[in-house]
Amino acid sequence: MPNGNTKLRVSLIASVFVIIYGSGFVGGRYGLPYAEPFYYLAIRFGMTAVILLALIVCFRIRWPRSGYRHLVISGILLQGVFSAGVFYALDQGMTPAVSALIIALQPLLVWLMVSVVTARKVRPLSVIALVGGLLGVAITVYQGLASSSGLTPTNVAFGVLGLVGLSTGQFYYQVKNPGTHLLINGFVQSGSSAVVMLVGALIFEKGVIRWTSQLVLSELWMSVGVSIGALSLLFVLMRSESADRVASYFYGVPIAAGLIAWPALGQRPTGAEIAGFAVIVVSILVFNRSSQEPDTGRGPSGPPVDKSVPVTERP
Repeated sequence: MPNGNTKLRVSLIASVFVIIYGSGFVGGRYGLPYAEPFYYLAIRFGMTAVILLALIVCFRIRWPRSGYRHLVISGILLQGVFSAGVFYALDQGMTPAVSALIIALQPLLVWLMVSVVTARKVRPLSVIALVGGLLGVAITVYQGLASSSGLTPTNVAFGVLGLVGLSTGQFYYQVKNPGTHLLINGFVQSGSSAVVMLVGALIFEKGVIRWTSQLVLSELWMSVGVSIGALSLLFVLMRSESADRVASYFYGVPIAAGLIAWPALGQRPTGAEIAGFAVIVVSILVFNRSSQEPDTGRGPSGPPVDKSVPVTERP
């Protein structure tokens, strides 16, 4: 079982990750009025790749001989498909809080993937916690259906696409465990995603970009803060925690997105959203509590470490 210092370290990393990652939903909405989604994302990922390449060269990090295919596939899913789905949902009028709430369904999908692959015993308390998180999501989304949250079949479909990309990308990464340096991870994944986004932009969009201060600030924050900062923390969590425990932290992303959108975009959380946030917080605590194991050589998600797909190489 992890000691107190390790638990505190993981909790701090997870908390900072949730705050920065949640800000991405607001940052994206802040810059989208000035660029079409695919072009916006191509610029974001391109900037990220250039910055990371400069850091790799500066610190003389050795390039791995293999693992690039897994990084490209996981990167396109985890960053490209996810971001395209979310940003098109935002572009179509969905609020950052509701978009984040749809993405908060990720823990349920990842938990199902882990349970199927590892064939582990299902814990009733874990199920209750995940259903509780789903209930928290449903409370807020239901309120949004009757309010000005801008929910339509189109933007909900894009939101679900982002959810599937994020869930499968995270799970694929932890299954294949490329084990490369964090900067190499980010460069390959961001670079491949930038190429895919540029192709999408050339095919589906008109190339309308207005270089305003809002767009520049949004791109800088999404590139440095989210793509480099938050995703680096996510990779650290994925190397030290099981897939379903990492996914459970995403239940906290809607809270961060909703609270940040309040002062930044003037979108004040409703009473139902606050109630949903409270249910989500309790669900995260209960799920992480239920997934703890006694110190018997078993991983944090249940199966033995050497046989469990979700537990990857320690940093």
